[in-house]
Amino acid sequence: MDLMNHVEQILNFYNYYDGAIMVNRAGIIEYYHNSRPDINTLTDEMIVGKSLFEVYPEIKPHKSTLMEVMRTGQPIEHDFQTLTNFIGEYYSALCSTHPIFDGEIIIGAIEVFQYLKEKDKYLNIFLSSEARLLKDNRQALHEIISASEEMKNLKEKIFKVAETKSGVLIYGETGTGKEIIAKAIHNNGPRRSNRFISQNCAAIPDNLLESILFGTVKGSFTGAENRKGLFEVASGGTLFLDEINSMDMAVQAKILKAVEEQRIRRVGGIEDIPVDVRIIVAANVDPEWCVEKKLLREDLYYRLRIVQLNVPPLRQRKEDIMPIVEFYTDFYNRTMGRKIKGITSEVREKFMAYSWPGNVRELRNMIEGGFNLCEGEYLDIGDLDVYSLRALDRMAAKPSDQIEAESESLKDKVRNFERKLIINTLQESENISKAAEKLGITRQTLSNKMRELKIQDAEFHREG
Repeated sequence: MDLMNHVEQILNFYNYYDGAIMVNRAGIIEYYHNSRPDINTLTDEMIVGKSLFEVYPEIKPHKSTLMEVMRTGQPIEHDFQTLTNFIGEYYSALCSTHPIFDGEIIIGAIEVFQYLKEKDKYLNIFLSSEARLLKDNRQALHEIISASEEMKNLKEKIFKVAETKSGVLIYGETGTGKEIIAKAIHNNGPRRSNRFISQNCAAIPDNLLESILFGTVKGSFTGAENRKGLFEVASGGTLFLDEINSMDMAVQAKILKAVEEQRIRRVGGIEDIPVDVRIIVAANVDPEWCVEKKLLREDLYYRLRIVQLNVPPLRQRKEDIMPIVEFYTDFYNRTMGRKIKGITSEVREKFMAYSWPGNVRELRNMIEGGFNLCEGEYLDIGDLDVYSLRALDRMAAKPSDQIEAESESLKDKVRNFERKLIINTLQESENISKAAEKLGITRQTLSNKMRELKIQDAEFHREG
């Protein structure tokens, strides 16, 4: 398919931008748009048909974001770049870069950009719904590669909640694929034809997050323009807020108000703007612990977690490792033009012994790194990153219970200690009231803790 057939479709998904550049697999520019000749005087007549590296001679192929997304098949969002073109003009821009698919084949890449200075790189944003920009992603559920019973049950829940309007909270460690799950909910529900907007709350400074979420009115602060925020852009669709637990409490209060009233007010504005947004949020730390530690507003937590989906870490579902390996082997064969058949038995053994603290993302990166070095038909030990390989060797030499203990976060260790302490105290006490007295807490608090820690009567053989 002709790359030009994708241009209008792609740019329609962007809210505001200053320009765009599209290249084919060979790095030849096939489309160029620039609305700021006061900053950059290049025109499409000057550069279309030329090599990207001729127009930007300081960019090397292995450093080019356009070439990178064609190699990996993965988008690069909101990347701040400084560029010098072949006539010596120097400028900075915030860029989002995406591979362009024709079916399963990558045929090119597009980069959409907004000019700005280093100090302002968070003040202005442009947005895209990359799930649907470049290929039909309604089958996002199939991107959750698994064979385990835990993930099968999770997929069934995704199908059920997708058809509703209810808020969803996704809890899982970093790298478990929370955004893919959020996309699957959106793409299998009634809002699938509208936008899916994703924002990592931890990636934006607190003093700017409010502007990004709710938009701004010109003159409300230095450099502010009339701009939509994420709530407005996502209206009719879904807004996914990752790492909600990292958000400032004051902003959380405004999100609660927006969710309950389905209205927002831009920063510096006086008018309420109606919005129709389904909110999906995610946390990489136990949300109940976040509420307890005042990192997450309790009222917001209960408002957003109408349904809570817990994503198990990879170390707890090791039967998923080989299906994921096979999926990414096929993926990188297609995107990198390789014919690698899989991994050796030695690599498989080490993969199964490892705890994968970085979860699926770490496994994917390990495979991609191996593809860069492999010269044979199978990924072997020598193809793996040397630092990761050392980690694999250390983990493989340890008992599985020690691996599990070392992979626990401080939060998990505290939770497990608390659970054991409560069970031991209950076993030594006549009833729950006596146990609460020994622990120095109320009976109600102990009952709540037992529910939170999933402690059943059978575990201590006591009534009361």
